[in-house]
Amino acid sequence: MQPMFKWLGIVTAIGISGISMPLPGWAIPDDPTGGMDSGQVTTSPDILEPLQPLVTPRATPERPPQSPTPTPRATPESSPAPATPRVQQEPVEPRPASQATSEVETLLSRGQFLLSSKQYEEALKTYDSALELNSNNADAWIGRGMVLEQLARYDDAIAAIDRATEISPNYSLAWLSRGMVLKQAERFEDALTAFDRALDGDGQWGDNRPADAALNRGSVLWQLDRRDDALASFDRALELDPQFALAWYNKATALLILGELEAAVTAYDSAIKSTGEWGLSTGPASAWYNRGLALEQLERYEEAIASYDQALRITPNHTKARQQLARLRQQVQ
Repeated sequence: MQPMFKWLGIVTAIGISGISMPLPGWAIPDDPTGGMDSGQVTTSPDILEPLQPLVTPRATPERPPQSPTPTPRATPESSPAPATPRVQQEPVEPRPASQATSEVETLLSRGQFLLSSKQYEEALKTYDSALELNSNNADAWIGRGMVLEQLARYDDAIAAIDRATEISPNYSLAWLSRGMVLKQAERFEDALTAFDRALDGDGQWGDNRPADAALNRGSVLWQLDRRDDALASFDRALELDPQFALAWYNKATALLILGELEAAVTAYDSAIKSTGEWGLSTGPASAWYNRGLALEQLERYEEAIASYDQALRITPNHTKARQQLARLRQQVQ
């Protein structure tokens, strides 16, 4: 069975929703007048849309598969009262291996659906049922870890995914999943190691790609204030997938924060033109808005106005774009 786990929107992008993820070393340019009256555009977190990580696991099935009603089983979370043993009149034939494998696959598919539907407790029970049938199924341990991550039980999630890496030490998907949980737990050095192991692994990614690992690796490096290494990792993601919109966006945002304005505009243009994946909270409107910030600092005011306006065409309730547009129009009158 090809695993369908998907970590979506996972990268640090400059996000439209105003997510307040502190970026180390964010500098605010000196403003000669001590305020915004000079038209000096800062890159402070309340103006700039920040880098966002792809971090929410989603599953791909659109509807739950039909599965036989399983015999209730104890889970680590709750153990029912002991049942009276049933007396068997004759020996029970063991299930064929192929039947057990089919049941595990059905449970994995159902677990993914429940996870994507945010039915976390039911998803957890489903993965536990799969593990009762086959405790050496790495995908079941990964699924269990993904559910626990959503429940913010990070230590338990890491322990579950560690079982997957013990079973399959070179499994790229297992190491990617470990990195995502560690990043959520803000254990950035450990997350970096996990992403490196994923990229050096067996190339089995489920519904993910090596570009996702490279992008998240760059996000972690940025959090560790290793700016040049982060940019190199974003570039690696783009080598793996030249149409990866979120990688272009992250690269552009990093360049903007570092003051490389012309290069930032060019990278935002590539993000806008690309046909690849964006993040859960980041899309073209974010790129148009941040592009406007870069153009404003370059004193290319008419282009900045057009960029803010385009952001508002895509997302009419983009408050920051509306505020910047109103201020800039007043300034250039």
